[in-house]
Amino acid sequence: MLKILKQKNSVPFVMLLLLITKILGFLKLRTIAQLFGVSHELDIFWAAFTIPDMLFMLLVAGSINAAVIPTFSEILRKEGKDSLNQFFNHLMVIISSLFIFIAIILFIFTPQLTTFLIESDILQDFLKFGERIGPEDFDLFVSLTRIMMLSPIFLGISSLVTGYLQVRKQFFVTSLAPLFYNLAMIIGSVVLVVGFDMGVEGIAISAVLGSLMHLIVQIPRFKNYYDGRLRFGITPLIEGLRNSKTMQAVRLALPRTIAVLGEEVNTVVNTLISFSLAAGALSAYKFAVSLHLFPINIIGSAIAQVALPNLAESCDDEDKYCKVLNSSIQKALFLVLPIVSVLIVLRLPIVRLAYGVGAFDWRATILTAWCLVLLSFSVIGQSVVQILLRAFYALKETWLPLVAITIGIVVNIGFALLLTNFFSHYYDWRPILEQMFIQIRDVNGAGFAPVFESFIKDSLRWATTRGTSDLAVGGLSLSLSISYLVEMVVLAFLLNTKMKVITWKKTIVPSLKKAINASLMCLGMYFVFKLFDFQLDTTRTISIVILTVITTMYGFLSYFIGCKVFKIKEVALLEGIVEDIKENLFRRKKRKVDVQEGI
Repeated sequence: MLKILKQKNSVPFVMLLLLITKILGFLKLRTIAQLFGVSHELDIFWAAFTIPDMLFMLLVAGSINAAVIPTFSEILRKEGKDSLNQFFNHLMVIISSLFIFIAIILFIFTPQLTTFLIESDILQDFLKFGERIGPEDFDLFVSLTRIMMLSPIFLGISSLVTGYLQVRKQFFVTSLAPLFYNLAMIIGSVVLVVGFDMGVEGIAISAVLGSLMHLIVQIPRFKNYYDGRLRFGITPLIEGLRNSKTMQAVRLALPRTIAVLGEEVNTVVNTLISFSLAAGALSAYKFAVSLHLFPINIIGSAIAQVALPNLAESCDDEDKYCKVLNSSIQKALFLVLPIVSVLIVLRLPIVRLAYGVGAFDWRATILTAWCLVLLSFSVIGQSVVQILLRAFYALKETWLPLVAITIGIVVNIGFALLLTNFFSHYYDWRPILEQMFIQIRDVNGAGFAPVFESFIKDSLRWATTRGTSDLAVGGLSLSLSISYLVEMVVLAFLLNTKMKVITWKKTIVPSLKKAINASLMCLGMYFVFKLFDFQLDTTRTISIVILTVITTMYGFLSYFIGCKVFKIKEVALLEGIVEDIKENLFRRKKRKVDVQEGI
C-alpha cells in the first residue's frame, strides 16, 4: 500500500506520515505532562526552549519555503545538478557557521541574558513565560538554555537538507524527519528522566537528540543525490557570501522573517486580550486551537509541501503553473470541507473524547467546543493560504504576501477586540431569534427595516461594551477565522496581479460545488446527530464514541454521494486509493494461493 502511494501520488503518503507525526506530538506532550505535571520546573524548561525555538523560526523555518526551495528549483532547472550542489554547499557553510557563531555567543553570555530576563517584566510577558523566572531559577535556566542551543544548529542544517530533497521530489524521507524528532523526544525523555533521574534537563537533552535525529534520518537519501563532497572553512564561506544567488535567497527570506515576527505579535495580542476574559478562557482557546490545527497540519501542509517544488518547476509555463495551483487548492478544499462539517456538528463529542477527563469539567467542554466551532472556518482559510503563499514563493515574490499577512494581522486584532465584546453579551441564539420574530410580528406590516435597524444598534452596542458571558472567548476564535479568510482573498487577488491563475471556471465554480456539498453533509449530520443523541446515554464514553462514529460515517457517505451528483472530479482520488488497496490485496492473495499450489 505504501509503495503504491509513493509511486502514484505522494500527497496521501505525506498526509499519513504527518498524521503519525501529529499523534506522536500529542504523545510527546502527554509524556512530558506525566513526568512533570504542571510544575514550575517545567515552566523554566518551556521558557528556556523559547529562545532557541524563536532563533530557528526567524532565521531558517520561514526562509525554507520562501527562499531556499524556489532558489534550489531555479538553479536545478536552469543550470543543472552540479550548480545546485555547489550552491547547496555555499548555503550549508553560511547557515551552519551562522548558527554555530550565535550558539557560541549565547553560550558565553547566557548568564548575562538570564539576568536581563529576570529583571525585565516586559520581556517575560512578550515571551509568554508561564510563571516569572526568579533568581532561584538562575542556574537551571542557564543550564537548559546552553544545552538546547545545540538544537537550532542541527535543525538549521537539517532544514536545508529537507529543502534540497524536496526539490528532488523526495517527500517520503523529509516527512519522516519530524516523526523521528517526536519519537526521539518521547523515548529520550522517558529514558533520561526515569532511567537516569536527570530531571527536566533530560527533556532538554531529548530535544537536542530529536533535532539530531531530524538530520540523521535524511542523510542516507541525501547522499544518494548529492554526489559531491561538502567543503567547509573560510574559503567556501567567502565564496558563498559572494555568490549572487545567496544574496537573492536573503532578499527573498527577509519579508518572511518580518511576517513571522508579525505573527508572534498577533499571538501576544490575542493572549493579552484573553487575560481580560473569564478564568479559563485562554486555556479553552488553546485547547481548541490544538484540535483545529490537526487537519491543517496534516492536509494543508502535505498538499502545500508537495505543491511548492512543482509550482517552482512550472513558474515559467503559465498554463502548467495555473493547473498545479488550482489542482492543489481543489484537493485541499475537497479534503478539509467535510472535516469542517464534522467539527461543526460533532464539536462537543470531539472535545469530550479529546480532553474530557479529570478536572476538565462541563464548563471547560462548553467553552472549548464553542471556540472549536468558530475556529473550524479557519481550517479552510489556513489550508488555502499555505498553498497561495507557496505560489508566490515559487515566483520568487515574497513582498506582496507580506501585504496580505499584514492585513490579516490588523483584521484579527480589530475583530478580536470587537467580537470578544460582542460575545460577552451572548448566551444562546434561540432567544435572539425569538425576539426578532416577535419584533417582526409586532410591526404589523411596517416592514423588516425597523427590526433590522434595531438589530444593528444592538450589535454595535454589544461590540463596544463588555458584558459578563463566558462565551466572550469565542471572539478570539472567530476573529482568527475571519482574518485568514480575508488573507486568503487578498492573496488570491494579489496573485492574479502577477499571473491570471485564480479564475471563475477553474477556481470559484469547483470551490462553490464543494462548499454546497459540504453544507448539505453538515445539515444531514446535524439531524442524524440529534436523532441518536436522544436515544443514547451520552454521559458514558462508549455512547459518545458510537454517536460520533455513526454520525461521521453518515456524513462521509453523504459527501461521497454528493460528489457524484455534483460531478466533483477530486473524488477520483479516493476511488483511486481504494482501487489500489483492492488491487494490492488481490495480488497478495493470488501470490499466496500460487505459493500454496506450488506454482
